[in-house]
Amino acid sequence: MDRKHFLKSALLTTGGLLMGGAAIYRYLNSKETTDDPLPLAIDKIHHGNMKKVLVIMSAGTKLGNTDRLTDAYIKGLVERGHSVTKVYLGSMRIEGCRGCGVCQRFAHQCAIKDGMQDIYPLFAECDTVVMASPLYFWTITSRLKAFIERLYAISTDDKYPPKDSVLLMTAGDDNEVTFEQPKRYFRLLNQALGWNEMGVYCAGGCTGCEKLARQINREHLENAYKMGLEL
Repeated sequence: MDRKHFLKSALLTTGGLLMGGAAIYRYLNSKETTDDPLPLAIDKIHHGNMKKVLVIMSAGTKLGNTDRLTDAYIKGLVERGHSVTKVYLGSMRIEGCRGCGVCQRFAHQCAIKDGMQDIYPLFAECDTVVMASPLYFWTITSRLKAFIERLYAISTDDKYPPKDSVLLMTAGDDNEVTFEQPKRYFRLLNQALGWNEMGVYCAGGCTGCEKLARQINREHLENAYKMGLEL
């Protein structure tokens, strides 16, 4: 048995204890070489024949609750036949907007040369933007906010390319007002940018970094998967 076949069998047998569903799918179906020009922070998960989906995962921890929720959603997207690219903002250096206005005077070229330069072309070609974030101080992460701010560079007269949008979130709290602020901001963002809101899923009651192990209810993962199938 060759190494590739052995690893495939092992992954399927163990049921993905060490890898998420999206990671398993990506490995079993990968036809790409290892000479990928994209940085490790950008993961081209699947090439389908339907929508092009850009997933912005803004948690600082890979394989944590937000990443697992995101991968469950991605599993549904892949089975639906969408193209999926996942960006780990926590693995990139991305500054917030400086308000310098250079982008509006020089062909929409942002003056800040950081990880956003790799994201801009991915954003330009996608149909749907999925933003995934843990709840930090009652709202989205600063990383995700910085990504949103830097989209100003591609605007013309405060007009933005039309996109469908999705918000995925996790939090330790689980009450009626836990996600009130980020959901309000997300809806305002869609109105301001002229985007089409396609869904919001908020997973409360997760165990965070205060405990020995991060935990998210399996029901949340199943719901996110079904939501991905519906896009």
